[in-house]
Amino acid sequence: MRTIEISTDVFAKIWSLRAEGEEDENTILKRLLGLNGERQQPYIVEKKGQRPGKVLWRDDVFAALQSLGGTAHLSEIYEEVRSIRRRAGRSVPINIEAIIRRELEYNSSDARAFIGKRDWFHSVDGIGGGVWSIRQSHVE
Repeated sequence: MRTIEISTDVFAKIWSLRAEGEEDENTILKRLLGLNGERQQPYIVEKKGQRPGKVLWRDDVFAALQSLGGTAHLSEIYEEVRSIRRRAGRSVPINIEAIIRRELEYNSSDARAFIGKRDWFHSVDGIGGGVWSIRQSHVE
């Protein structure tokens, strides 16, 4: 085994992502990096017309808002999507915040970027206000 140096905050984050039964950092990281032959099953939001088993960015954003009670500030949404993706063993790119904003706007009739297919999200304080919710018609 090799030794690596990491900061205290990275060490704490690794342990915060620990799954039951994981007793060391190597085991935690193997799961998170998909090196143990098993990937944690992703949290999938079932939507009409979605390909089975395919998790899209908009699904993670939807799941994050659900987890946050249906309405949240962008900063909370960013952190929750990061958490969802890490737990599922999916990528967390450096531009994740821009991707999340894109998905909110692509899937909201409140935004100019709306693609016209799914109207899942509502900009509570208007575009630029930073607070988003799941549109009432999609609350389960």
